[in-house]
Amino acid sequence: MRGKLILLAVCAFLSAPFVHAQAATAACPSTKTLDDLVKALDDAVSGPADKDRTCLRQVLLPEARLIPVSKGKDGAVTQHVLSVDDWIARVKARGHAEFYEVQVKYPSDVYGHIAHLWSTYEVRPTPDGKPEVRGINSIQAVFNGNEWKVIEVLWQAETSDEPVPSKYLP
Repeated sequence: MRGKLILLAVCAFLSAPFVHAQAATAACPSTKTLDDLVKALDDAVSGPADKDRTCLRQVLLPEARLIPVSKGKDGAVTQHVLSVDDWIARVKARGHAEFYEVQVKYPSDVYGHIAHLWSTYEVRPTPDGKPEVRGINSIQAVFNGNEWKVIEVLWQAETSDEPVPSKYLP
């Protein structure tokens, strides 16, 4: 009897990491539809800068690229190609600062298992706060037969000399 109890305890101990991983995965929002994907992406990037990014890793493919585009004071346009880990490290460096991204309009084109979303975003200090920044995300996603995953996000924030065109506003 004692041997069976020890065996049961060892099995429970060894399976704990797998149960924890399944619980973390279950807590992430669904990405079965493109609307779900957009909501899950907003949720994954929003909140405290130092929050757990398990759900971000669920929404993005491991090889996903995150690419901010900006124009310098000299007029030169630059882009920084970031891996998922690069983006997480850059954001985490801001400490516990919070921001919330909301996609306010995101028309999509879909062919087979690929989709492109041309998404207008707003960045807010709180979930319901006044937008402080807005811009355009170009999101490419792949459907694996069960759910959508992001393979790339290319974005540019609005500036006074390059405002978001009215056709992209809600």
